[in-house]
Amino acid sequence: MKITARADYAVLAVFELALRFQNGRTQAREIAERQQIPLRFLEQILIQLKRGGLVKSVRGASGGYILARLPASITLKDVLEAVEGDLSLLDPRLNPNSTVLRVWKEVESEFLGKLQSLSIEDLVRRKIREDKIVFYHI
Repeated sequence: MKITARADYAVLAVFELALRFQNGRTQAREIAERQQIPLRFLEQILIQLKRGGLVKSVRGASGGYILARLPASITLKDVLEAVEGDLSLLDPRLNPNSTVLRVWKEVESEFLGKLQSLSIEDLVRRKIREDKIVFYHI
């Protein structure tokens, strides 16, 4: 599987919304600027993420986008499926009795399992750790 620009931008958009999850709505323009995503492309991606049940949109002057679920409950697999569809790596026409196919199935299972195990909240935590951001709660 090739990670496309669409897939990468979708993850970045959901990541940006997760960073601002407590702040309410974020406009597409702000996401595009912060993550350096072409706005027209981002708007198409946000529509797909909305159809996939990952984001909600609010119209109006104070409108924007918010996550439809908690960042901990959205996985990389969820995001990629919303914009890319089926993530199967294997061609269904491959010989089902092949030893090599069984190996490919193991690889596919590991890959999809890893995508399922990483949440958007995990990405936010990595960002906080890497940037050595300290949060003070009063």
